[in-house]
Amino acid sequence: KPQVKEGDFLGYVRVGSTLPLRSEEMVRGSGCAGGFYQVEPRGYVCRDITVTEVPREPWMKAAEMTRGGPGPLPYRYAFSNGTPMYNRVPSRSEQARFERFLGKPGEHAKLPKTLRSHEELAVNEAIVARDPLPSFLLGKGSAREAPFDLVEQTIPLGSMLAFTRAFEAEGRTWLLSSDHTLVPADRVRPFRPSQFRGVDLKKGEAKLPIAFMRVKERPKHAKDGEDVKPTGEAWAVRTHVELTGESERLGGRQYLRTREQGEDGAPRLLAEEDATVIEAETALPHGVKEGQKWFLIRITKGTLVAYEGLEPVYATLVSPGVGGVPVKGRDPVKDSTTPLGTYTITFKDRAATMSPEKGKNRSFWIADVPHTQYFNPPFALHAAYWHERFGELVSAGCVNLSPIDAERLFDWSDPQVPAEWQGATGAGAKENGPVSVVVVRR
Repeated sequence: KPQVKEGDFLGYVRVGSTLPLRSEEMVRGSGCAGGFYQVEPRGYVCRDITVTEVPREPWMKAAEMTRGGPGPLPYRYAFSNGTPMYNRVPSRSEQARFERFLGKPGEHAKLPKTLRSHEELAVNEAIVARDPLPSFLLGKGSAREAPFDLVEQTIPLGSMLAFTRAFEAEGRTWLLSSDHTLVPADRVRPFRPSQFRGVDLKKGEAKLPIAFMRVKERPKHAKDGEDVKPTGEAWAVRTHVELTGESERLGGRQYLRTREQGEDGAPRLLAEEDATVIEAETALPHGVKEGQKWFLIRITKGTLVAYEGLEPVYATLVSPGVGGVPVKGRDPVKDSTTPLGTYTITFKDRAATMSPEKGKNRSFWIADVPHTQYFNPPFALHAAYWHERFGELVSAGCVNLSPIDAERLFDWSDPQVPAEWQGATGAGAKENGPVSVVVVRR
């Protein structure tokens, strides 16, 4: 019989997930006394206390209700004003006892400067209880398996919550979090989803070269004889325009000719200093093979272009590390810079909770960051659901994408993550197929 080799890690599945079996016969292997299940589409899962063929019905209902969904945002997200995470619905007296030092519900303290960008999309709107009380919470039931305490932990001010349901109980609206705890809705602020997305070049939405407008709107100009005049119109922030590749010096400034025309048929001009220009690469970087999928990230421009060989397939604005271009010899983690170089995708995770600390008693975390692609851990490409200043230096060192862009590029890049899996490795696992390359330049 075949045996599983210890250490051949392919990926993982999230709590509450189910996997179809390729065979009902167990496979022997080291490190798992109970033997291994052979699962679809590939790989093996150890038969230990973390898996079951006959799950309890309440637990399965809880797992189903806390599972992430399809789309750019697999969960609903909120910004914590400082709140307990309860293991069951607390009584009104228990609420008063555990929240007596947290201030009035709905209030929030001023954040330190380092965290203020994290609340940019948080809105002061009540979360409406549209869902019924889950049946597994009746009679002091819990969504968690045998919880020890009423309060699992506290979400610190400035940290973030992922949730799937909002319901009423004990005179309040409660949120069912992705990790099976309950959070009072009046102690968080929901995030407004960003609608920004880049340009799908493969679908013909545009052709390079293009120019993005970063930071603010940019005025449109038209040629006026040997001079130039403003049209009174502007390209909105984070929009793009196709360029012809031609430029002209008028009135002491350099202008780029765009493919956009006014009502008079005259082409609109964009001042060169107002434009963030993306041009197609003409040669493959060292380490990228013909036909391989790869990303080109420019720190100072705040841009990302996805390529298949030399064919550009997607272009967008991203937010690299707030520290700017890294300094040789300095720690990019401490400096909040995105490291320069050529890397491969080492792991892809559909949603990964991020924190600079380990363990349960963390002082800060960002829950279930969608569509995360690690290329030089802890650095990754991932969605940012808390801001939309794409094109600017914002992050702690990772490359922030809009949720729409992050999903599009996660689905496109290699290795592919099977539908039932939460994550797949690209590091040394040939069974998962090819891997994409990440090139980071100034």
